[in-house]
Amino acid sequence: MLVPASSVRRTGDCGPWAVVVLAGEVDLCLVPELREVIDALTAEDRAWLVLDLEQVTFMDSSGLGVLVYGIRGAEALGGGLRLAGPGGQVRRLLELTGLDGVVEVYEDVAGACKAPGQ
Repeated sequence: MLVPASSVRRTGDCGPWAVVVLAGEVDLCLVPELREVIDALTAEDRAWLVLDLEQVTFMDSSGLGVLVYGIRGAEALGGGLRLAGPGGQVRRLLELTGLDGVVEVYEDVAGACKAPGQ
């Protein structure tokens, strides 16, 4: 079985939202790269972030930790973070940890890119 390469890629903006696409495994190896992207966006005062998780095949506790880090960074600027398209394992992890009650989760990026407060 071919395992997709893990990656973090900033794709641009969708309205006020900065969209970041994650792929593969969001684990201890990928977390530093994702943290750098979040830090770069918040340094630019980008307060509204969408993480596209559609291509994520696995997430561990370090991945959850960087999600919380992103939430806190965005909220510190008066914004927020939304998740788009989490698959089976990731969705279960969000539910088991209760993080799905802390962060807004959408089926796709288009839904997540609604204007803040809509």
